[in-house]
Amino acid sequence: MRNGFIFKHDRCVGCNACRAACSLENRGTVHLRNIFTYNIGSENFSPVINLSMACNHCESAICMKGCPASVFSRDKATGAIILNEKKCIGCKYCQWNCPYDAPKFDILKKTIAKCNLCYTGLKEGRKPACSTACPTGALSFGELNVSESKTAFRWFPDKQLVPALQFIANGNDVPLKIIPLNKGKQVVKQNRNDKNIKGELSLVIFSFLTTLSVALVLSSFIKGIYPEKYTFLVMLATAGTCSLFHLGKKLRSWRALTNLKTSPLSREIAAFILYSALSTSALFLQLPSLLISSALTGLLLLLLLDSVYIYADKSRSVVLHSGQTFLSALTIASFLSGSILPFAFTFIIKLGLTAYRHIFIKPDFSESSVRFLRIALLVVPGLSLLLLNSNPGISIIFIFLTGEFIDRILFYYDFNPLNINSLIKEHLKRERDEKEKY
Repeated sequence: MRNGFIFKHDRCVGCNACRAACSLENRGTVHLRNIFTYNIGSENFSPVINLSMACNHCESAICMKGCPASVFSRDKATGAIILNEKKCIGCKYCQWNCPYDAPKFDILKKTIAKCNLCYTGLKEGRKPACSTACPTGALSFGELNVSESKTAFRWFPDKQLVPALQFIANGNDVPLKIIPLNKGKQVVKQNRNDKNIKGELSLVIFSFLTTLSVALVLSSFIKGIYPEKYTFLVMLATAGTCSLFHLGKKLRSWRALTNLKTSPLSREIAAFILYSALSTSALFLQLPSLLISSALTGLLLLLLLDSVYIYADKSRSVVLHSGQTFLSALTIASFLSGSILPFAFTFIIKLGLTAYRHIFIKPDFSESSVRFLRIALLVVPGLSLLLLNSNPGISIIFIFLTGEFIDRILFYYDFNPLNINSLIKEHLKRERDEKEKY
């Protein structure tokens, strides 16, 4: 039988004893266990429900597969997923991937922290500190009854990860009813609207400059010339440098290449290094074969770059997005080279995808204004190229690239990885909508 956490949600009173015990046992600077509380206002006729959750030590651990630095490993004796802090580069990719909000970024240490199941004590016959500290018996640790835990709750994220967690109420597996706050009167926004884009700014700049460099290689190949050598090299160097600012441990960045087998992020970084080497060689050696190779490698790099987000984005919020790097590179390359038909094709796709989000997702006023500006910055230079049928001037190019940069910012803003917090919010919104029908 497989061991794991057993949670009886009808017994939890939200006393936070499990969190306190975890902090005392591990002497950490961040809380590794979450306490989700519903019906905080204690409305009449509605019970207060708490959900205590940390790392579920999944059988198919997506954090371990996706980590570029090979930070995670499984302890064979206990089944615990262990994090090696000395290997962590602080890229936060595991936070994107984990739907249970288990990995926490330690601001002081600049690395990720996570529940380790108190595995050293578990080997000696002791149970995890959180489970032994629970005064009501809501949280315990023991053998899981897999046959009775095939379904949890319709809002609970699984992604076929097989978490070591079982929910029980009154001795049986029953659906956990989430009580909407304020009886549905409060509009619950999606998690993406709460994002602070400043935290992703280094990635925005890195991905945009990389996209622009690939577009320059493509447009140069179309025109039969080579990009301006030093401008191109500065662009590549700036892109690579900006990517380091996203890491908590910059001097450990070399470890990002240690998990090429399963991590999309590792493969993206390897492709960026290869692309940089090929494109730089093409500029100095002036060999057409190298220019072609760098163009093809650059397109592959952009596909891998977008796959990093799609891999984590199980909610598919950016699968069809006008800010994807591959589509943007083709659009910029055709625009800079004055290729009318290719540009018209990508122009229509980008305009359609941008308009779709603006019209059907119904953003708030401030967000709507930015999306409208993005459409304007695409249409004005686009029509100038299509109607005037001439190479764009510096001012038109600047306007066009500004629009593409805003589009990339919107990509990160719309990026919404599957997470228990956003799923609960969506569940509450559905409950509110259903109540309003009656």
